Amino acid sequence: MELSISKIAAKFGISRSTLLYYESIDLLKPSARNKAGYRLYSDADTERLSKIMLFREAGVPLAEIANLLNAANLEVTALLLKRLGELNKEIEVVKKQQNIIIKLLENSILYKNLRSLDESTWLTILNSAGIKRETAEEWHSQFEKHSPLQHQNLLELLGFDDDEIHHQREHYRNLNKK
Repeated sequence: MELSISKIAAKFGISRSTLLYYESIDLLKPSARNKAGYRLYSDADTERLSKIMLFREAGVPLAEIANLLNAANLEVTALLLKRLGELNKEIEVVKKQQNIIIKLLENSILYKNLRSLDESTWLTILNSAGIKRETAEEWHSQFEKHSPLQHQNLLELLGFDDDEIHHQREHYRNLNKK
């Protein structure tokens, strides 16, 4: 079954311009055109786009995706292991940043004021900083997953009592299981 550019874009939740860009860099070309000249994508094109989207979701740069799609299994494994190593380095950097921020908060004048914050006030502060509730949820979830002790320290710093800390950490651990 062949799909038009609009239908394949909708199917994958991407824009037409993304597909046109992929075509311009020879990452995904439509296999046919109809009589009116409109692009048509085959099942093979759909499968290729599915792989592209999966690699993009894994954070693989477009330039490397082209190599992955045309590579032998051993090369794909090597490129994915390289990406995994990059992610591990990024995680380490983020953990260090978390620790630095916690230390800065502990040593700042804000520390005294943070102890008296309630969850609603904290969420208002995050929102005014451009951090939406969903983003904060994901951040806390990842913080709990990768640095549970530091996450507990932050919740303590924010003034949550032991019961609320237990409830919050359990909530974020459950999010990580999904």
